Amino acid sequence: MHKLIEDVVLQFVPDFSREELDVIKTKFYPKSLQKNEHLVHVGEIASEVVFIKKGLMRNYVPLAKGQVTNYFAEERTFNTSATSFFTQTPSYEAIQAIEPCEMFAIKHDDLQELYRTYHNWERFGRLFIEALLVEQDLRIRWYVELSAKERYAAFVKTYPHLIQRVQQYHIASFLGITPESLSRLRSRS
Repeated sequence: MHKLIEDVVLQFVPDFSREELDVIKTKFYPKSLQKNEHLVHVGEIASEVVFIKKGLMRNYVPLAKGQVTNYFAEERTFNTSATSFFTQTPSYEAIQAIEPCEMFAIKHDDLQELYRTYHNWERFGRLFIEALLVEQDLRIRWYVELSAKERYAAFVKTYPHLIQRVQQYHIASFLGITPESLSRLRSRS
């Protein structure tokens, strides 16, 4: 089962040694969440990064007027509350399983040890964070440059596999629109 993590790691850094890959078996441990269970609550310090083997999660920020979903994490991806995890400060966001999830997790200190011990793990961490920053930047551009209709079209093009897996109100909050607006957009497309 650790092979799934190896496959993703090797996509970023193909020249991992067997020794560097074998630490996955000792540092990552199995973890599961039931539907609607939280990995992190607002105010908690994110102590681990998870790799999702099966299931779907969302990161969201609770606000007075409701919740704003800011990330969907699915199979073969890593997830955490990044600011909380890397700074070891209380999280401003929550992470919830929207499907039952089977995962592998690694603790903050263990990941930092991998970074210090193995150059390729540090390189993987940098490249992975770069990829997340690019994705985040593209999403910010959606909000700044695109209309609601264009944001929905971009979501469908970028995440077509999530349309049937994610509740409409979560997609709406991700797009920065009301569920009613999303319903109108969906009926017109």
